[in-house]
Amino acid sequence: MKKILFVIPHPDDEIVGACILIRKLLREKKKISMVFLTNGVISPNQNWFWKKNKYQDFVKIRKDEMLHSLELLNIKEYYYQNIPTRTLRYKISESHKLICKIIKKNKIDTIFCPAYEGGHQDHDIANFICSRLKGLCNLYEFAEYNFFQRKINSNTFFDSNNNEETILLNHSQQKFKNKCLRIYESEKKNLDYINVDKESFRPMLNHNYSKPPHHGTLFYRRYSFFSWHPKVDSSSPLETTNIILRSNIY
Repeated sequence: MKKILFVIPHPDDEIVGACILIRKLLREKKKISMVFLTNGVISPNQNWFWKKNKYQDFVKIRKDEMLHSLELLNIKEYYYQNIPTRTLRYKISESHKLICKIIKKNKIDTIFCPAYEGGHQDHDIANFICSRLKGLCNLYEFAEYNFFQRKINSNTFFDSNNNEETILLNHSQQKFKNKCLRIYESEKKNLDYINVDKESFRPMLNHNYSKPPHHGTLFYRRYSFFSWHPKVDSSSPLETTNIILRSNIY
């Protein structure tokens, strides 16, 4: 593990799931780069009509926050795919090719990405894309958040297999992570459920992508009765799994 690529679905996932892990790896003199697979902003056609013409403004705000985050984490090399959130499932092949190019260019030997846990459809798609890179790199996944057994769990795996590593954050690390979380002011209301007491990662499991990550309500579907609201993902988990099964990456 010398040259590491963090595959990040949205600007802020690097902080939510791996802030202290990244800091730890950098202190161990690992070389880290990042690829952001979406810009983290919903597309204009999913937003309120009075916000549709402000899409580029929202994108700039989120990207500026991302750049601030990278500066604080001391990450020098990054890649950025400027597509809206919730559209990664339509860009699986393109995203796979982008990551492959980065692996070749930077001689990446290890990849970290979010776990397949139903936190967000883009997280699950990113996990699937990275799973197709087995044989090219060592693959690890980090926990962000899930709604297993109808409760919010952050930075912990719902399907523990005793093979994960957990970083218990001390006071200084918690303070640093909170500082990093505050960078994403535009996502403040969406990040208030994140605990800062630990981070967890493990070698990627062989997930069954033909099924949702777990039984019951997934995190991004917990307010499904408000599917008309832009902040609520109206997608069915089965839509995502069907798109995964139809993808042609191997």
